[in-house]
Amino acid sequence: MSALLDGVFDADVVVVGGGIAGLATALACGDRRVAVLSKVPVSGHGAGGSSVWAQGGIAAAMGADDTPELHAADTIAAGAGLVHDEAVTVLTREGPARLAELLELGARFDRDGEGRLLLGREAAHGRRRILHANGDATGAEVVRAMLAAVGEHERVRFHG
Repeated sequence: MSALLDGVFDADVVVVGGGIAGLATALACGDRRVAVLSKVPVSGHGAGGSSVWAQGGIAAAMGADDTPELHAADTIAAGAGLVHDEAVTVLTREGPARLAELLELGARFDRDGEGRLLLGREAAHGRRRILHANGDATGAEVVRAMLAAVGEHERVRFHG
């Protein structure tokens, strides 16, 4: 289990922030010794930053009638010329794989009566592609799953 330490520490990688980005970075560091610095103490109930408060869902082309290209087209149209096309392409192409990684980590997204992921349609999305966890607690659920995964690694230490 990861330990909460005070004072001097030895690490190969220092990650600043204990939210979703920081936890993802810690998980991606392989066998390196990682120190996660968080202004808010990290606990089983959340992490630093605003990630736990994120209420919106996660958009990914997961439906049988959806594709990353359709998702990208919706995003570019909604952006009214203010988006970076290459960034949108990367986001929409990688979205399904990143969501699969969250599911593999144990993130529990809302499901229908038959156990399938419940995909909602919101805002400028032309297809049902929005996933939520516990209604409007998506950020808290993603942090919970990632924190549990990080907690399985002795090489990761939290400093808050």
